[in-house]
Amino acid sequence: MYRTSSRLRRTAGVLITLALLAGPAAAEDYAASHIAAAREAIAAAHASEQFDAILPVLADQAKALFQRSNPALVQEIDSVVNDVALSLASRRPELERELERVWAARFTEEELKAITAFYESPVGKKFGENMPLVIQDSMRSAGIWRDAISTELVTKSRDELIKRGHQF
Repeated sequence: MYRTSSRLRRTAGVLITLALLAGPAAAEDYAASHIAAAREAIAAAHASEQFDAILPVLADQAKALFQRSNPALVQEIDSVVNDVALSLASRRPELERELERVWAARFTEEELKAITAFYESPVGKKFGENMPLVIQDSMRSAGIWRDAISTELVTKSRDELIKRGHQF
C-alpha cells in the first residue's frame, strides 16, 4: 500500500510537472514532422511507459474508497470500477499527445532525431533498460546518505548546544 501510494504521488508529481511544462507549449503549433520526431523519441526512450500504471492505480484507489463506504458490495464495486476504468483507457492517447508537445517544446526536431538515434543504438538501448534501476538505486543511496547525514547533524548540533550549556 505504501509503495503504491508513493508511486502514485511520484506519478502525480510528474503529471503536474508535465502540465506546467505543457502549458506554454500548448499555445504553440509544431510542424507535423516535429511532433512525429517527438513521438519517435518518446517511443525509443520508452518515456511514456512509466505512466501505464496511472489508471490501474486510480482504479484500485476508487475501489478502496467505495468498499470502505459499503463493504457488502465488493464484487459489484470491482465490476463497475473495472468497467469504467476500461472505458477510460481509450483516453490514453490524450496523454501521448501532451507528451509529444512537451518534448517538442523542449527539443528541436533535429535534437529529437538524435535522441531517437541514441536510444536505438546498443548503448542507448542498455541505457533505457537500466535507467529505471539506476534511478531506483540512486534514490536508495541518496536516502541512506540523507539518513546518515541527518543523524550526524542532529548529534553534532546537540553536542555543541550541550557544550554551550543548553539541555536537550
